[in-house]
Amino acid sequence: MNLVRFPSSRVVEINAFILANGPGNKGAPDKGLLQGALARIDNAIVYDGLCDVFEIAAKYAKVIAQAHAMSDANKRTGLMVALEYLALNNYEIKKPYEPFADAMVDLVLGNLSELGFADLLYAAYSESSL
Repeated sequence: MNLVRFPSSRVVEINAFILANGPGNKGAPDKGLLQGALARIDNAIVYDGLCDVFEIAAKYAKVIAQAHAMSDANKRTGLMVALEYLALNNYEIKKPYEPFADAMVDLVLGNLSELGFADLLYAAYSESSL
């Protein structure tokens, strides 16, 4: 499977878009923290055999939200990156899915596993493709 990888520059663009169009403190991202977070995904793919597109998207959501590399909107950015990552890999979620806001909080707090979040993403994709 030839999966698309997500560059840190695109994560920064998504965060800037979110902050330009919604509430939050604008500021420069910590590029070292962001690159470190994204490297965890690459390492999981290469060394742990992570290959399910929904599980990879869930990992993007979690590591970006937990890294706190952005001045604000880390969870929103993590979610949007996960959704765009899926779309880039031909798994577009076409309709809004309300449980994602609470699910992101649960994911970051450890009340929801990455696999559980991946299942939510898959369910939303399945509903979108009906």
